[in-house]
Amino acid sequence: MYNFQIKYKNNIFSVRDISKELKEKYFSTNKNRFVVLKKENKPTILWKNGEVIFFSNKVRTINNKEFSVKYLSDIWIDISWDGIAKEGGVTLKRGKKPERLLERIIDMSTNRGDVVMDFFMGNGTTCAVAHKMGRQYIGVEQLDYGENSAVVRLKNVINGDQTGISKQVGWKGGGDFVYLELAKWNENFVEKIQKANTKEELKQLWKIMEEKAFLSYKVDVKAIDENAKDFEELSIENQKRFLLECLDKNHLYVNYSEIDDEEYGVDEEDKKINEEFYGN
Repeated sequence: MYNFQIKYKNNIFSVRDISKELKEKYFSTNKNRFVVLKKENKPTILWKNGEVIFFSNKVRTINNKEFSVKYLSDIWIDISWDGIAKEGGVTLKRGKKPERLLERIIDMSTNRGDVVMDFFMGNGTTCAVAHKMGRQYIGVEQLDYGENSAVVRLKNVINGDQTGISKQVGWKGGGDFVYLELAKWNENFVEKIQKANTKEELKQLWKIMEEKAFLSYKVDVKAIDENAKDFEELSIENQKRFLLECLDKNHLYVNYSEIDDEEYGVDEEDKKINEEFYGN
């Protein structure tokens, strides 16, 4: 690693913030261009995201041998995590990332128009930043964040959200996105179990589950019915835990292969959307 740093000292660089005055002087029109200045008899490169500092500035020659006065690190400590609570108009305690962090990663690894994929999108920081930076994006999330969901955040972005990197990239709003929800099956039973307030509700729910739910291969329905009295003696919380364990978690949602099964009630419009999505 050390030899690599020395060998490529003129190619390795970091980007530091520049003053408001310099931004207004050279990038007031938000053009993505480079400006070369003379600073301490060395050329300094500026662009809209900051000042380009080459690693060669941290290399000194001692006894005809080059040494680094600063070890190159892959730890970024220049991006603050303070004050990001209101970014995007959504909240995610102890899980939210600064838009500037995602901007750096996306800027380093993609070009305008590329597709950014986030398999665990949370409340949508990555997709929001990609949208503002002119990238396409696909996000996937199973948890329901309600009023703090990625859908809410992306609507805010379209409406001109001015938090995060918006001012830095000149974001004014616009664009659109499409979102789809998975068709629930066993997930419907999970939600009903969790919302039940009485043992009688759970008892009736079990009868429906026997008929319609995908149960775990470990479940012996006959044995459960024969020991119904033992089930009734459990606390309501333990009854809920038991019923949740009975469900096959691989069937929380309707599989695409089963889309034509009338049991699931998938209408023709949803079938068409799925066929277009999967390219059929």
